[in-house]
Amino acid sequence: YHSESRVIEVNGCKSKQPVNMTYCTGNCGSTSVYSEKANSMMYKCECCQETEIANAQVELKCADGSSLQHTYSQPTACSCVPSICDEEKRRRR
Repeated sequence: YHSESRVIEVNGCKSKQPVNMTYCTGNCGSTSVYSEKANSMMYKCECCQETEIANAQVELKCADGSSLQHTYSQPTACSCVPSICDEEKRRRR
């Protein structure tokens, strides 16, 4: 997984400093092959997705001077996870 530093904003309240946020990104495999048995194309797709997440908290400051604790989730592990291919979705319509 990767990370980026950014300010969290919720309902007009912002974190005082940028927060290190993790995210999943990467290239995962996909295939498209003809199957004689099914007499059609068969698709296999995977997407990069979180496999483990953890909650974290940050204090947000609001314009009226109040502050609040905000809980958010972020990935701690990512992997290529099977998913439905776009072409397969179109075929099922």
